[in-house]
Amino acid sequence: MRLESKRVIETIDRLTLRIRDRFPTSDLYEVCRHLYGIAKRTEQTAVRIARPVWALRLSIVALVVAFLVAIGAILCNYDTEERITLFGLVQAIEAGSNLLILIALGAAFLWSIETRIKRSRAISAINELRDIAHVIDMKQLTKDPDGVGSQARPTTHSPKRDLDAHALGRYLDYCTEMLSLTSKMGYLYVENFHDTEVTNAATELENLCSGLARKIWQKIVILQTQTPAS
Repeated sequence: MRLESKRVIETIDRLTLRIRDRFPTSDLYEVCRHLYGIAKRTEQTAVRIARPVWALRLSIVALVVAFLVAIGAILCNYDTEERITLFGLVQAIEAGSNLLILIALGAAFLWSIETRIKRSRAISAINELRDIAHVIDMKQLTKDPDGVGSQARPTTHSPKRDLDAHALGRYLDYCTEMLSLTSKMGYLYVENFHDTEVTNAATELENLCSGLARKIWQKIVILQTQTPAS
């Protein structure tokens, strides 16, 4: 079983519609719409990262061909009628070894460039997901479950709380779903690209989303114990 990007996108799309049905004018709806746009880009970027960078790989092949041509040229220029001496043999081996080392270093360098390009793209995309996770957290920050209880005592500068217990519960639940889907999108980048740094970034994103969702669930639990104000 594999996590399918299309399923994740469909789920975010459905969540966006659900939030629109309940909170059509809320900032949370706009954030979820933005998350849906990121999800569509995530699918394209993840596929692009998993795909080989053919220009670099062809360059590696060209280096190998150049090495073989150089070896062939050395052999063609070698006078086979002359007596093979130890000194000449050592020179030929040294020249071939130097060429082999240069070609190997060049191929390794080009291969590392491909990995670094993919890593940079993946980490940049995961950082965007980390940003959206913090935005989601900001949208629920002032949604205090105590505000719907009978003991609520708002002050002049208290944030406006116009949601009843049921609506607030749904709002907070939507936030946890958005955070969960955000972490799932981070996994899409490492599903087909196995790189330690990218895997660590995706794991950090998952831990961040899990921690934020855990705080929201604490609010939901408190909300369930509150007595609505009469």
